[in-house]
Amino acid sequence: MALQRILLSLNYQVSVIVATASIFVSQTVNLVVPARLGDFTRIFILKHDYNTTYSEGISSIIVERVFDIMTVALLGGVALFFVINVPSWLYTIIVLPLIAVAIFFVFLVYAGTLSSKNRYIHIILTMLEEIKRASLTMQSIIILSTSSIAIWLLDVLVCIAVAMMFQQQIPFAVVILAIVLGNLVKAVPLTPGGVGTYELSVALTFTELAGVTLAIAFLIAVIDHLIKNLVTLAGGIISIYVLGD
Repeated sequence: MALQRILLSLNYQVSVIVATASIFVSQTVNLVVPARLGDFTRIFILKHDYNTTYSEGISSIIVERVFDIMTVALLGGVALFFVINVPSWLYTIIVLPLIAVAIFFVFLVYAGTLSSKNRYIHIILTMLEEIKRASLTMQSIIILSTSSIAIWLLDVLVCIAVAMMFQQQIPFAVVILAIVLGNLVKAVPLTPGGVGTYELSVALTFTELAGVTLAIAFLIAVIDHLIKNLVTLAGGIISIYVLGD
């Protein structure tokens, strides 16, 4: 739904099924290639099926990523109020993305006043204008933020269910912080699909804030990430069939 809204802001009528399928395919490719290069498959799918420009495809990815980072960091910020003895470095990890997103949106507001005859700078300014159109409207903010919050809360519920499998009663706020930390670290494309970095971040959070033994915490993180990656893989396979060629 989020991608559909972004593309609608760029004047492209894309069905929910195709938008969702293109996301599943790109995320599936990200499971096996580094640096989130799988995102480029979405650009090619949208250009092939809807004749979007490459800059519009890249702009849609940037908008989605910015709202994801903003939402997950905000959830983490709220969760901090319900957890005691939080290490200071965790505040830094959550606050810095929020500051970066705020600076980015302020820059977008003033980007429209910039112009250049340089070809490459002109391309960048065009992309910034596309990002602005797709993100800085009240309707876009509400839809993108709401859908992103729903997705992250579902992520949290999956992790809680896995923790319960190991008879671990981890506070809801701590699970949120673990998911937030895991995904903020995963946003830095060090490994395909964030495998390894996500598990380590989640496990250390459970150990540090909930007193879970490291072995159990790591098992919870591994199974949690495995479930989510298997859902992505299944969705990607089905999506490839739906998209056809």
